[in-house]
Amino acid sequence: MLEKCALFIVSALLPACLPNTVALEPEAKSVALVRESDRPLHCKTLGKINGTSRSSDEKEARAGAENDFRNHAAELKANFALVEADRSGLVGTSSERDVFIGGKALLCQTEAMEDADEKAAEAAKAQKEKEDADREQKEAEEKSAKKDDKKSKK
Repeated sequence: MLEKCALFIVSALLPACLPNTVALEPEAKSVALVRESDRPLHCKTLGKINGTSRSSDEKEARAGAENDFRNHAAELKANFALVEADRSGLVGTSSERDVFIGGKALLCQTEAMEDADEKAAEAAKAQKEKEDADREQKEAEEKSAKKDDKKSKK
C-alpha cells in the first residue's frame, strides 16, 4: 500500500517538475520568425497562429513558444511567421513562466527568392536555346549527309 501511495505522489508531482516546452519540428526549421518591421513585402496570409510554452526558465519558455509558433506556421505551408502579440508572465505564485506568441502564418516572396526564380528561368531558357541549336545542327548535318550520299550514288 505504501508503494502505491509513493507511486501516486511521484506521478502527481513529476509533471510539475518537467518543463512544458515545445520542440521545433524538422519542417518548421525553414520558417522565419519576423516582426512587422522585418516582414517581406510580397506576402499572402495563410492563417492566424499562436505558440505557447511553459518553463521555470524564461529563455526556455520563450524558445518553446517560438518553436510552437513556427511549427503551426509550417503546418500551413508558410515560410514566415509574423509575430503580432508577445506576452509572458509568471503562473500564479509558482516560478513557472508562461509565454504566448500570436500572429499570422505568411507565404512570402522575398527579393532573394525572386532573384533565384529569375536565374532559374534564365538558365532554363539558355538550356532550351542550346537544345534547339543542337537539334538544328544535327538536322543540318543529317541533310548534308543525305546530299553527300545522293551524290556518291550518282
